[in-house]
Amino acid sequence: MSQCVGGAWRDKANVEMLSAQHLYDNDVKVIIKNADNNNERQCLQIDSLVDEGVDLLVVSPNDYHALNGSLQRAREKNIPIVFFDRTTALKGYTAYIGGDNVEAGRKMAEYAVLLCRDSVKTDGRRPIVLEMTGPLAISPAAQRHAGFSEVISKNPSIDYCHVPSQWSYDDCKRIMREWLENGKAVDVVFCHSDLAAVGAYEAAKELHKEREIRFLGIDGLPGEGLDAVQNGQLAASYIYPTHGEEVIALALRILEGKPFERTNNLKSIVVTPQNVADIALSNHSLQKQNSYLATIQTKLETYLGFYHIQRALLIVSLLVILLLAVAVFTTWRAVRATRRANRRMRELNDEQTRFFTNASHQLRTPLTLIAGPVKQLAEGKGDRQQLVGIVQRNVEQLQRLVSDVLLFRRENSATVDDTTATTDEQLLASRKAVQESRHDTLINDNAEELATVLIVDDNADMRAYLRTLLLDRYYVIEAADGQSGLKLAVESVPDIVVSDVMMPVMDGLAFCTRLKQHEATSHIPVLLLTARSSEQQYIEGLQTGADIYMTKPFSADLLLANIASLLANRQKLRQLFNTQNLNTQNLNTTPSQHLTTQNSPSPDRRFLDTFLKAMEKHMSNTNLKIEDLGDEVGLSRVQLYRKVKALTGMTPVEILRETRLKRAMQLLKTTDKTVSEIANEVGFATPGYFSSCFKKQYDKYPTDVREEMKV
Repeated sequence: MSQCVGGAWRDKANVEMLSAQHLYDNDVKVIIKNADNNNERQCLQIDSLVDEGVDLLVVSPNDYHALNGSLQRAREKNIPIVFFDRTTALKGYTAYIGGDNVEAGRKMAEYAVLLCRDSVKTDGRRPIVLEMTGPLAISPAAQRHAGFSEVISKNPSIDYCHVPSQWSYDDCKRIMREWLENGKAVDVVFCHSDLAAVGAYEAAKELHKEREIRFLGIDGLPGEGLDAVQNGQLAASYIYPTHGEEVIALALRILEGKPFERTNNLKSIVVTPQNVADIALSNHSLQKQNSYLATIQTKLETYLGFYHIQRALLIVSLLVILLLAVAVFTTWRAVRATRRANRRMRELNDEQTRFFTNASHQLRTPLTLIAGPVKQLAEGKGDRQQLVGIVQRNVEQLQRLVSDVLLFRRENSATVDDTTATTDEQLLASRKAVQESRHDTLINDNAEELATVLIVDDNADMRAYLRTLLLDRYYVIEAADGQSGLKLAVESVPDIVVSDVMMPVMDGLAFCTRLKQHEATSHIPVLLLTARSSEQQYIEGLQTGADIYMTKPFSADLLLANIASLLANRQKLRQLFNTQNLNTQNLNTTPSQHLTTQNSPSPDRRFLDTFLKAMEKHMSNTNLKIEDLGDEVGLSRVQLYRKVKALTGMTPVEILRETRLKRAMQLLKTTDKTVSEIANEVGFATPGYFSSCFKKQYDKYPTDVREEMKV
């Protein structure tokens, strides 16, 4: 399945398809890819699915023309293609299944005509209907527009207008605000999705005109459209059907050579205030049933595999314990022999020093990767198959190391050999994926997210083991050496770094030093993991700026406790910055002036000083963007967001708004300037928006403050 984009509607369809794969006698596996509105990515995903040898492709295309090349390659390999919800210019597809978008447009137009006839009061003028279309290059938007305009155009008593939109909450809210601020009248507004319609409603509400307009949407999802109709935001919605289970049923009919319809239009109904309660109740019952089915399927799969896993786990555990005992005994003998040789030789050359350092690193790493997973297996935690794989590989590596130590092979003095290291191409792809995920998360300045942990280690098994420990609590990203880790840290600005010391290209000590010197990452706490356990090496690690230095093999519980402690300390520092620098109640002192009064400012304080001064310098600019502030302090938008959020707990946008409103309060109390003049001086484009923000901040309007000053 190649989905063009995510969202609540498609999430519902995906869950239905994944559940349906267990409903038939066939051994069915459903793979779902999400292109996130990116044509190039969807083409690559389709090519990848074709190369994997899928038996049938279900495609919900992002663009009408862009996918034709990839789809044609699938047809040349005789792979059936089923279009779901959307179509493309390709004529040789096997079948289509989805809602009838033309019919959806017609139904909403008929309801709009009914509202104009029975509910809209126009004071003698003709009712005005406004349609905000989606991008007409996408088949659902074009078809919904065709159906809606066909019906509306047959009613000459109605003035009909349509404008294009990006099919989003924010864009439709913007269009509605501009329409009303320009003094244009409108009685019924139809958007191509419920979320977009709610955006238009919110714009009207902010201008106190929501009671004069009826808003219509499409999707009718629980938690979105149905709730919006129930609470009066929307006058109606059209339930756009998902029926993922029918998609799988159609695919199986095609693959089994059974009769099927080429065009499968799923019927639906209009949700109105009169029927929404019954529909919502029915949807709730269906959701509960789907949840029960998913739980039953999960338990069945667990029970079926339990016996085989237990038997394999017992055998592997006994083997691991035996090999670990042999390895420890053999290593002890090797260390004793090495010490006797050192006493006889009286000196060690550089080659021997490198050998024992690398041997220590190689022994402690597999010991960590055996002891840690075995403990998790004993406690019933983690992915058993992955943990057993890690143990097996490291037992084999430990056997080779023990053999090398006994034979005292001088070849081991070379740099540590990690056969599981990630290639440069894999690292580049991983970093690109992390960047895209970060960008999607951070484009909304108010996004809530898990703390991000960057793991830097040249051993792929060690990274996999650390990932299993951390993934339930944190968002985890990875790099295979210090140089790659530094690039990834600067690009994504994680909340904490866990790094090995001995690595190729750039070791952990150099990496930590560079990290602490970079403007975007100087605040990030660093935890070093190493096989080097001498006191001098411990001191050297802390001198690079590391916050904690742990030796291998380490306790998983202690590692998690140290990470939690570092993040908690960072939270306390952030609260301290907030208290001292950003939440001062003295309206005559700006945040940057308050900041510079601190003695011996740290690098983080100096950064905040620079940022706040840049913000105050451009405060009156109504077109000020966060990118502009980032350019002034030398950081990208993502870096600036992460750095400021980590230090203050507030986003740059929140700090800018609060600073503007405090300055406005000061001007209201100390000058005779009008509210409009003050709004413009502190950077608000319109007095109305300024008053709205001021009311949210101080629970009073600017005019109320002026009246209080007169008393």
